[in-house]
Amino acid sequence: MNYSQRVTLVENITKPGYLGEEIAGTKKTVVPCAIGSLTNNEQIGIFGKYNQAAFKLHLQGIHKDFESIEFEGIERSIYSKRYHRNSTVVVLT
Repeated sequence: MNYSQRVTLVENITKPGYLGEEIAGTKKTVVPCAIGSLTNNEQIGIFGKYNQAAFKLHLQGIHKDFESIEFEGIERSIYSKRYHRNSTVVVLT
């Protein structure tokens, strides 16, 4: 797989507070990735309809502690996260 694109993973750093945990800051990490499209069966299985704006990113390595992704200058939320061999597959909308 060709990991020619770059993506920024955004992780929130928390600290203990008075009413639970508070967000103290963010940590950003740049990771190589590859872009893939969703098949028709994946779109129906995940969304229940066809979503043409959805795509998946294959991140090189296993990454578990991130809340959002910054791709092409736009911060996107994560719809689904899976782990396959030595890569993390993230579905974005």
